[in-house]
Amino acid sequence: MATAASDEKLDGQIFKKQPEHKRGIPEAIFIENVEALCKQYSSTEVVARLQELHTKYQYMSSSIAAQRSSLKVKLPDIASALETVRHLTAKRDAGSGEESEYTYQLAENLWAKASAQETKCVCLWLGANVMLEYSLEEATELLTTNETNAKNLLESLTDDMNFLRDQITTTEVNIARAHNYGIKIKKDQKEEAEKNAPAASEPKSFAPSSRAPVDDSKGMMGGEDYKWKQDQDELEVWVPVPEGAKKGELKVTILAETLKVEHSGKVLLQGTLAAKVSPDGSTWTLGKNRVELSLEKIETAQWPSLFEQEEV
Repeated sequence: MATAASDEKLDGQIFKKQPEHKRGIPEAIFIENVEALCKQYSSTEVVARLQELHTKYQYMSSSIAAQRSSLKVKLPDIASALETVRHLTAKRDAGSGEESEYTYQLAENLWAKASAQETKCVCLWLGANVMLEYSLEEATELLTTNETNAKNLLESLTDDMNFLRDQITTTEVNIARAHNYGIKIKKDQKEEAEKNAPAASEPKSFAPSSRAPVDDSKGMMGGEDYKWKQDQDELEVWVPVPEGAKKGELKVTILAETLKVEHSGKVLLQGTLAAKVSPDGSTWTLGKNRVELSLEKIETAQWPSLFEQEEV
């Protein structure tokens, strides 16, 4: 119950319901003070709720886009049927009694001619294998009503689409700001922890210039091809590169489940990670004769190894 109440309070700060809106689409609230919000709730929780809201907006947008596309196809058909009925009505009122010749479409590129006498009724296709007979007056009234309703609905859907675009943009901005603030907090906490840590606890053997296997007794892991360490939230990976390597010669691909480092087309490191990371929250840079990667974990847990299987 407490969690549900907490979720409702958080929801109230990221969107507001609009009961007067015909479709009930909630309005996204621009978060003015991200720092204050992330002090009440963790940045991870805020980003997760915003992403959930963003997903719902995207679903509604897709649904409305499909309805608009369907209406745009139906409207010309309704207008064409209404024009035909009005033509038949005019011919009947003229009372000439002569047959009229019409050209009608059989298929996409196939047309045919037919003759028809004056009529007082028509059959309208209603869909779902249903066709009903109407008098010309009833058909005109029905088609006119359908055309008006379709135009009004199309206008309403267009307004909803424009409204949704604004909400999606606002939510994306909120997600980016909350995520960046979370990265900043983690960085500050890490720097504070390193500052307060005893000098003796610093991993002297974790040096970028050494390609010798890391001493596991000092909590370091790796070998000649890479070295790595971790805390609850992040992983640091160092990959040696040839002396004098330039950043433009490197290609680093960080995906949720895989990691690949290349230099001038040669694969230096590649493998399936032991768990998932966030590509958006991960970074890399070129240090002295090494690529330094910072990978943000999806789940705060200790990894038994960097890769599921060691692949180089």
